Amino acid sequence: MKTARNILTSAAGWAVACLLGLLVQFSLAVSAQENEEDPVGLTEYELACMPCHGLDGKGDGPKARSLATMPADLTQIKARNGGVFPDRAIYDMIDGRGVIPAHGKRDMPLWGDRYRKTGDEGEDPAAVDQRARELIEALVGYIKSIQQN
Repeated sequence: MKTARNILTSAAGWAVACLLGLLVQFSLAVSAQENEEDPVGLTEYELACMPCHGLDGKGDGPKARSLATMPADLTQIKARNGGVFPDRAIYDMIDGRGVIPAHGKRDMPLWGDRYRKTGDEGEDPAAVDQRARELIEALVGYIKSIQQN
């Protein structure tokens, strides 16, 4: 009897743990959907931008002090543009292909080049470009989401 009771208790505990896990996952999914936060954009920000622009996008990342030009405060882009977030200009800045050399030295890396690298020699260039565009768009979306005012 004790063995059967122990098995039932263990099974009930396992079932409750599974249900709690599912509830937590559902809650996180709903929360992310409500905030319209794109985890891809956040991840790209963490990988590509955070070292220079900082955790909150204020331009105070750990590498900022070692740069010749301080990184921009990414939370003020909209405010600096009359209350309008310039999606296309930010996309182009990140991508880097539209930079005009006559306008001077570019301080920020060309992230579009990073996104277009592939480990698969036979990968379709159109698929590589599409993936790069999606990653840059996700990053632009994240930067747009951290605007203050």
